[in-house]
Amino acid sequence: MRALERAGKKGLPRSRLVPSRKREIDQILKGLLAEGRIIRFGERSKAVYFSKDFAPTCQEAAEAIARGAAQFPTELFLEKELGSFCSGAQRLLLKEAVKHLVETGILCRLKRRKSFYYVHRDGIALGLGQRQACFDPNKVVQVYQELVTARGFLYVRIAELAWKAQVPLEPLQAWLLEQSSMGKAHLSRGDWSLATQEERRAAIYLDGQPHLLVRLESQP
Repeated sequence: MRALERAGKKGLPRSRLVPSRKREIDQILKGLLAEGRIIRFGERSKAVYFSKDFAPTCQEAAEAIARGAAQFPTELFLEKELGSFCSGAQRLLLKEAVKHLVETGILCRLKRRKSFYYVHRDGIALGLGQRQACFDPNKVVQVYQELVTARGFLYVRIAELAWKAQVPLEPLQAWLLEQSSMGKAHLSRGDWSLATQEERRAAIYLDGQPHLLVRLESQP
């Protein structure tokens, strides 16, 4: 139990739990599962265990996928590609999360030959294959100011800015680069090691280095 608590949101496979004797650990795990103190994902041979306080949820996985797909509204994704928006633990619930997003209308499922693809509902409204999605700099500035007021920090995450403003990522990145060249936006690297896949996708590269955060000086 202590090992699972130390592992936190990463969880642990059966092979990394102690004691190592199979019968003893299986009995302990069975008891903890029955008490609801731990949660298991996957088949026994490949199962990953979590303390109940750190176990991923379908809602968390669905929200991560929805945020990521919304940044690329005209992109078609295979199911496994949607997993790149999730943390390692959340990917254990990928199928369930994608199914939920389709049922709630956030993702649309399309079939091409034998493969299924998924697109964010905003992509249907914009028209699949179009690259010129609506982008409003004033909306971005407004949301930026709201985030600064709510968080108390001048630097905000580019990924969160795109999600909250409901704007596609590519035009936002281009606009932020333009603002940076004029001294109206200041990019900061942030902590790459702690960034999610979603935040890394949103990074802007300067001199070969990824920048996760931005501070805006004034309205465009």
